Amino acid sequence: MAKKSAEPELIRPGIVPGLAGVIAMFVGMGVYGTDWYITVLFVVSILAAILAVFSWQSINSKRWLFTPLFVAIAIYWNPIYRLTDGITPGIQWWMLLQVAAAAVFFLGGFMIKTPAGK
Repeated sequence: MAKKSAEPELIRPGIVPGLAGVIAMFVGMGVYGTDWYITVLFVVSILAAILAVFSWQSINSKRWLFTPLFVAIAIYWNPIYRLTDGITPGIQWWMLLQVAAAAVFFLGGFMIKTPAGK
């Protein structure tokens, strides 16, 4: 007979939104300044909000460090009140910021664990 462990079963709900966020960030670097960029802003902002909720629900307190990062991404890439207007495409710090946000999506997606629903 199999013995049940005392630890709760954990799932990683942020893998798919995290990887989708990484893809959206890199697509955003390519379409910045075009009409498609507004779509990328919506996708990034929504995925960051989803991952902020998942990181808030995380069981490990160290994973809560991702919550303010995802909130900042959701605010900065907000399509309604655009903070990115006026940035010239191809500026080095903007590209580095896009890559850093993609890294936050990747790490957050794989490191956030929540208890499995029954």
